[in-house]
Amino acid sequence: MNNVVFGKTMENVRNHVDVKLLTKWDGRYGVEAMIAQPNFHSRSLFSKNLKAVELRKLEVKFNKAIYIGMCILDLSKVCLYEFHHEYMSSLYCDSCRIMYTDTDSLIYHIKCDDAYENMKRDIVRFDTSDYAVDNAYGMSLVNKKVPGLMKDENNGAIMTEFVGLRAKMYALQVDGKKECKKQKVSKATSSRAPSRSTTTRGV
Repeated sequence: MNNVVFGKTMENVRNHVDVKLLTKWDGRYGVEAMIAQPNFHSRSLFSKNLKAVELRKLEVKFNKAIYIGMCILDLSKVCLYEFHHEYMSSLYCDSCRIMYTDTDSLIYHIKCDDAYENMKRDIVRFDTSDYAVDNAYGMSLVNKKVPGLMKDENNGAIMTEFVGLRAKMYALQVDGKKECKKQKVSKATSSRAPSRSTTTRGV
């Protein structure tokens, strides 16, 4: 729910379009008249009696609370920086390295005896509610969806490989799970994206 609200505040209204569903070709409000409009973009044919015409907006009305989204992004940075500098850096020192960071997440490479023991000791900093009830670490299931807390997205599964190319583009392998690729592109493009092994060979 939080992400939905945030997304609406940062919505880019410049990308909005008008789509007209039409049942006839000629006439004042027919397909032919819409195609003749200066803001015509494209058309689609669904059936003999149903067509769609996409028109670009002639006016853009900035009616989204962008300032709220900006504040949320700033608060997110504060939470991440506080977690890294005041907790992770002081706890692990040179044994902890950031591999990747995003608006609300961090991927670490940590060298230690047992990171999960440290999590249990400092459980007030973590949302562990999605761990298995009988997890191997004896992790308590607490702090469900508490804002500002960090969460282990792998829920105890070990990340064995990671390749990060740039923002919004990385691949990782988690023990016991299929390969995960992240790209901020269309689904069709993502399906054609190179695998982690291919990316590793390329690098």
